Amino acid sequence: MWDKALEFASHIEHPTPAAAVALVLVAYLLSIALKKRRSGATWPTVALIVTIGLVIMIIGLAPLASSTYLQTRNLYIVRVFVLGVEKQPTDEAHLTSSSGGEAKKIQGGWELDIPPPVRPADGKVILFASVPNAFLSGKSSLVLGQDYYPTMTIQLTADTSATVRGVVVDDRYRSVGGAQVSIVGYPDEALTDTMGNFTLAAHAADGQIIQVRAQKGQLVGTLSVPCG
Repeated sequence: MWDKALEFASHIEHPTPAAAVALVLVAYLLSIALKKRRSGATWPTVALIVTIGLVIMIIGLAPLASSTYLQTRNLYIVRVFVLGVEKQPTDEAHLTSSSGGEAKKIQGGWELDIPPPVRPADGKVILFASVPNAFLSGKSSLVLGQDYYPTMTIQLTADTSATVRGVVVDDRYRSVGGAQVSIVGYPDEALTDTMGNFTLAAHAADGQIIQVRAQKGQLVGTLSVPCG
């Protein structure tokens, strides 16, 4: 409950002006209370005005006090939400940070504790999320500043960064130059060199199984292989 209150208060922008305004209002209400009392007002009426002033003071000073308290704790608590390819939250991701720290699973996402001593000089932290079994990955960055409870979202996308390299040979294992090589389902092609070598974008992630097709004239061959 206390942490939730701190988190809410720490997100209020411009805490110092808010505290100043609150103190001015409190002083105004106290002056009204004194005037009421001098004019013969009952204690319940005066107490009500004073109570309102105290509530305003607490609300006004809370953001400033929470910011000061969080700085003494020397800890950033980053809340991270990871979205799958259909832009729905996923609980299967693996989360890491460029500044280290251990990600803790919470309802609907993760929390990452980052002590200020490991905070980069520019405050920029990059968070990475991945679902290896589904070949999904994503990253996002934020700058750690006055907000000790920042929130960020990472969108996962299909990893298509891998390449496939190989050699095209005939049925006698002789290199075939000038063969057209492609990934089944994609239009781009590569031509093998005189030694039969080729390099081609795999349109998939490292370790993902793809089907490679090679053709020269009437000769055609296909092979299912892992990328990378």
